Amino acid sequence: MEQSLIVPDEVKQAMSVAGWDMEKEMEDQSTGSSGFEIPRVRIEHKKNGKHRLYIDNGESYLDDGSQEVDVPGNVLSGIVFGVQHISALWEEGAEIPKCSAIDGQPMGNDPLADNCKDCEHGVIGGVCKPKVRLFMLAEIDGEVKPLVFALSPTSIKHWNAHKKKLQRSNLPVVAVNTTFSLEDVKKGTYRWAEVKAGVDGIASKEMLMLAKQARDQFEEVTRVISSNDFADPGDTTQEPF
Repeated sequence: MEQSLIVPDEVKQAMSVAGWDMEKEMEDQSTGSSGFEIPRVRIEHKKNGKHRLYIDNGESYLDDGSQEVDVPGNVLSGIVFGVQHISALWEEGAEIPKCSAIDGQPMGNDPLADNCKDCEHGVIGGVCKPKVRLFMLAEIDGEVKPLVFALSPTSIKHWNAHKKKLQRSNLPVVAVNTTFSLEDVKKGTYRWAEVKAGVDGIASKEMLMLAKQARDQFEEVTRVISSNDFADPGDTTQEPF
């Protein structure tokens, strides 16, 4: 079946006529699935400097563009309920990293060091790629959704500056509506977008309650590094972003 021929409403109608409950089937499919992925915030870096911030819902068999949702004005606002420092060392052409870690603790059966602090590859400018992985809630098209945003190495300094400002203000990260915007950067032959963080007010009680539920619900997801965490431009190469 061609992707362009798949229309969800027509499928639902056909299943209903045949006596199937589409919602029940989707619920069972979700419950039995493995490797669940939260939608991701991604950046399309452009040579003309007109970079694009969008939500990636993952691949599907639909051709209606629903797998990618543009962030209006390239500014995303949401509550960050989880922050992790992740890293990975890649060998050229490899599909999985040779070594990876979450919050300084190597994963897998054969790590290159007992911890990232003592690893020669983890120094600034080393071959191990660091990222900051954020778990957040944001309102997309009128609906509050969980999102993952893996900040690139060049954007980490902006995130650290944001955290320091919050600390001086005696505010935890989850207590505020954090904004993410793109800043155009050009050095030599490279041009890319860095992510800057700011504050747009204090989080509401309702959003704080949802954030607490989300942190508990997605605890399992935070224990693993997905290949999607390092699927952005420059993650497995020497490009600056």
